[in-house]
Amino acid sequence: MSNLIVEVIQGHDRPELRKFGEREVYKQKAYMHNGGAFPQEITLSFNSLPECLSVGKYELLPTSYKSGKYGDLEIDRYNMQFNKLDENQLKKVS
Repeated sequence: MSNLIVEVIQGHDRPELRKFGEREVYKQKAYMHNGGAFPQEITLSFNSLPECLSVGKYELLPTSYKSGKYGDLEIDRYNMQFNKLDENQLKKVS
């Protein structure tokens, strides 16, 4: 089974606070390794600053996926869970 790998890169890791009325959301740039020649830039949303990711590579855990309103596959963007990968784990998923 292939895992979706998300990478936060040094110098591009700083979250930005966005306010929507009373709600505060932290947006963070990351790069998705989805099998193409180059990683694709994405934006992650977090409810608090401590939830944001530090520099490194992560796999998106299966608990982050859900069934949408019409039964389609979705990523639960406000309940994403990541596992930080070390060098040994990266060799296994590469």
